[in-house]
Amino acid sequence: MIQTEPRFGYSARPAQSALEITVLFTKVRATLTALRCAASLARDLGATVRILNVRVVPYPLPLDRPPTDRDVLATNISKLADGQSMPARIEIWFGRDVVDSLLQSLSPSSIVLVGAKTRWWPTKERRWAKQMTGHGHQVIFVSER
Repeated sequence: MIQTEPRFGYSARPAQSALEITVLFTKVRATLTALRCAASLARDLGATVRILNVRVVPYPLPLDRPPTDRDVLATNISKLADGQSMPARIEIWFGRDVVDSLLQSLSPSSIVLVGAKTRWWPTKERRWAKQMTGHGHQVIFVSER
């Protein structure tokens, strides 16, 4: 597992508080909706916000050489966070499996916001949420409209 904290944008760690809200990066519009909700919750609860982007590295490639550039990913995510009323920490994790990387990146009993379109069929976001809930995390779905 490789964790990247970019050197620019919203990468500076805000003052640590007892509570952290993690926004899982899924798709741009869905993540933006979840980020707005997280900013409101964090403001009301005095929490910090973390944007987590988990990327899969295919097996032919070594983990330390992912197919995407960390700085480009961080720049794109920081642009997404620019419009929010509070700073967010950006974390990019590279691994072989999304769920394993996701579970390793979360602290025990984490609060995770997942933005996704509401569908009647099971989506990958719902499967991820089920895995996280099974490991003791609190998952909140934020519906993209």
